[in-house]
Amino acid sequence: MTGSEGPAGRPHQPRSGDEPRRPGLSRRGLLIGGAVGAAALVGGISFAVAQGRGASGNGKARLIIHNGRVWTGDPNRVADAVAIDAAGTIIAVGTIEEVQRFNGPQTESIDAKGGTVMPGVHDSHLHGMAGAEGLYYPSLDNATMSVPELQQRVRELLEGGENDPDNWLMIVDWNPAGLTGAVAHRKYLDELETRRPIFLRGSDFHNGWANSRALEIAGITTGTPSPDGGEIVMDADGPTGLLKDAALWMVAGMAPELTDAQKQEAHEYGFAFLAGVGVTSFMDAAGPAERAHGFAELIESGVIAQRVSVACGVEAVDMAEGEIESTLARMGEVRDAYADHPRLSVRTAKVFMDGVAEYPAQTAAMLDPYLDESGTPTDHRGELYASAEEFAAMATRLDADGWQVHTHAIGDRAVRASLDGFERAQAANAGAKNRHTVTHIQFCADSDITRFAKNDVIANMQIHWAAPFSFTLGSLEPYVGPERHRKQYPLGSLNGAGARVAGSSDWPVDKLNPWNQIRTGVDRTGTFSETGEALYPEQGISLNDSLLMHTRGAAFQLFQEELTGVIEVGKQADLVVLDRDLFDVSVAEVSGTTVNYTIIDGEVVHDVGTQDGRRFANTAAAGIGSAWAQPVADRHAACCGGGRNA
Repeated sequence: MTGSEGPAGRPHQPRSGDEPRRPGLSRRGLLIGGAVGAAALVGGISFAVAQGRGASGNGKARLIIHNGRVWTGDPNRVADAVAIDAAGTIIAVGTIEEVQRFNGPQTESIDAKGGTVMPGVHDSHLHGMAGAEGLYYPSLDNATMSVPELQQRVRELLEGGENDPDNWLMIVDWNPAGLTGAVAHRKYLDELETRRPIFLRGSDFHNGWANSRALEIAGITTGTPSPDGGEIVMDADGPTGLLKDAALWMVAGMAPELTDAQKQEAHEYGFAFLAGVGVTSFMDAAGPAERAHGFAELIESGVIAQRVSVACGVEAVDMAEGEIESTLARMGEVRDAYADHPRLSVRTAKVFMDGVAEYPAQTAAMLDPYLDESGTPTDHRGELYASAEEFAAMATRLDADGWQVHTHAIGDRAVRASLDGFERAQAANAGAKNRHTVTHIQFCADSDITRFAKNDVIANMQIHWAAPFSFTLGSLEPYVGPERHRKQYPLGSLNGAGARVAGSSDWPVDKLNPWNQIRTGVDRTGTFSETGEALYPEQGISLNDSLLMHTRGAAFQLFQEELTGVIEVGKQADLVVLDRDLFDVSVAEVSGTTVNYTIIDGEVVHDVGTQDGRRFANTAAAGIGSAWAQPVADRHAACCGGGRNA
C-alpha cells in the first residue's frame, strides 16, 4: 500500500491483484467544459480550485499525490504535491500545506515516498500493433551471434514443432548488424534439418533473412525483380535470402496471421506494458489510415488507456497524378471520423525517405558515398525512396490539406530532402502551421542543423541508439569514416541551435525503456553501450532537457500541449510516480527506474502494488522488449503466423 492515513487523504485503494485492470475512457475530463478558477501564486507554484470541473464535493480533490519531487516541466517550478479532481484535471500544484486545502472526506492519496512525480512519457514514434503482436513470436533478443550460435538457437526453436513444409517459423529481433564473421545467407538456414519455412525479421524492420523454403513459398527466384523501395539480394546462385526494406514483406506477408484471440491477448499485455513503463500518450508511426479503426476499438474496450495518434503511411505512388485525390479522400475520411474522439487523433502522414545506414543494408540516403572495408569511397550513396522533387510536391499538397508530415530520414541526404520539401510547402502555403517532423536523424549535415529551428521543423529522435554498440560500431564506422561517424545523432547540436526536439522509442524496433532513453540523452552511454564508454559525449544534453523532450516536446508534436505534457493547474492529470528522485541519483541509475503508478485523466491505470502491475516492476531495469512477455511467447512459441507492417 502506498498511501498513508492522515492529512493527505485516504490511501489509494488498488484493485484486487487477481483482477486485471481494464481502464475505461474517463472521457469526462475531456468533454466537460468550464474554466479553471483564478490561480494564486504561492512560493512560485501556481494552484487553484477548478470550478465546474467535477471536483469531488465543494472543490475538494479526488486524488492527492504527495511526498515527492514534483517535476512540473518548468525547471523554475518544483513542488511536492498535486491535487486532481474527479474530472482528472489538476487543480493544485505546490507544497503539501498548499495542496492540503483540497483534501476532503472522499479524497484518496498516493504517497510518492520521495520519488519523482512528473508528466507521463509521450512516445511520439512507435509501432504499437507490431510491438504488441510481436510478443507472440520467439525472439533473438537483438543479440550478437556467430553463425553456429545462431543456428543452435534456431534449432532450439524448431524443437517440438511439426516438421511440416508449410509450418512457418517466424523469429523476431534478429540483429542484422550483429552476425559476426558472415553475411546473412539462406545456406546457413538451409543447413538446419527441417523442411519448414524460416524467416528472421531484423530488429531494425529493414532487413529480413529467409531460408530456401520460405523463398519458394513467396515465389522469389533468380528472375524476381526487387520491389520499389527494397532489394532482393542476389549472388551467382540466385537470391541469397537477405531481403532489404520492402522486399522483406514479400516473404513475411506469406506467413499466416495471428488469430483474433492471439491478437487480443497480445494487445492486452502489450498496451498494459506501455502503461507499466510510464507511457501515457503515443503515436503509432505508419500504417494504413484504416488502422485507426482498430485503435478505436481497443480504446473503447478499455484495452488501451493511452491517448493515441495514428500516422498514415504515404508513398510517392499514392501521391502521383491520378492517385492523389483518392488518397487524400481516403485519409480525410478517417481523419474526420475521429475529429472529436477524446483519445484518438489522425492528423499525421508518414513518409519513408530512406532506409538504414548499417552494413549490410546501407539503404540510408547519404550526401557522400559509403566506404568499402578498406576505407575507399564506393559509388553507393543509398537512395531516396521519394526523390527530392517528388517529396516537395507531396509535402506541399499534404500541408495544404492540413496534414502534419512525419518523415523517416536516417541519412543526411534524406534529412536535407525533408527540410527542402518542408521549406517548399511552407513557402507555398503561407508559413509553418502543421508541425512537420523529421524522425531518426542519425546523420545531419552541419549546415542543416539550424534549419530545424528556422523552419519550425521538429527533430524526433530515438536517443537510446546514441551509444557504442553493434549498430554504431563495426557495422557502421568503417563504412562512413570517422568524420561522419562522430556526427551521429546530433541531439546536443540540434538542442543548442534551438530546435524543438521530441523523444520516442520506435518500439519494437528496439527494447522499450523510456528511462534508458532519457538517461542516454544525457550520457550517450545508456544500457546499450558494449564498451562501457559514451558515443561522443559532447552531444549529450542535461537531464532536465532530456525529460522535456520526452514530455513537453513530444506533447507539442502530438498537438497535446494544451492538454498534457506538463504539470500545471488546468491540465489533465496524465502523470507517473517513480520509485526514485531522478535528480538525486547518478544518471546511470535513471535507466533502472520503476514506475510505481501511471495515471491518465486522473485514473490509476498502472499500480505496481497489484498483481497485475507487478509484472512490470522490473522491466525498465531489465531493458526488455519483445522477450519480456516470455509467458506469452513460451505458450505460443510454435505459433508461426504473421506478416505485419510496422
